[in-house]
Amino acid sequence: MNFDKDTNRMEDALKNALRRREAPEGFADRVLTRVAERSSATPVVLRHQSWLRLFAQPLVRGAAATAVCAALVVGGIHYRNVQREHAEGKAAKQQLILALRIAGSKLQLAKSKINEINVNHVPADQTGNQEEKE
Repeated sequence: MNFDKDTNRMEDALKNALRRREAPEGFADRVLTRVAERSSATPVVLRHQSWLRLFAQPLVRGAAATAVCAALVVGGIHYRNVQREHAEGKAAKQQLILALRIAGSKLQLAKSKINEINVNHVPADQTGNQEEKE
């Protein structure tokens, strides 16, 4: 039962805290005036200069230079790896083509020898039949 009472109290407190309230008089005017003052006081050029001022600090400048150098080194290493893989693939392709040519020529040689054996070798039955025909 205590739990239900505590829960109800908390819900009531939340409802009171989150209840819609009217803004005080002149609130909107004060906000708009302050926004207008800030936008007119800070020109766009100063915003960019404040961004560039960050790089005026030696630590930030050094960190940025180090990051750029590291990115260049990593990019160069990656580029070299890609080039090496490409060259290895090209070499493997050339080796495969050479192996296929050698295998094809060996097959042609074997085929011609088999054909030569078949032409030169006449079975005995065919020889006898040829003599009878003559």
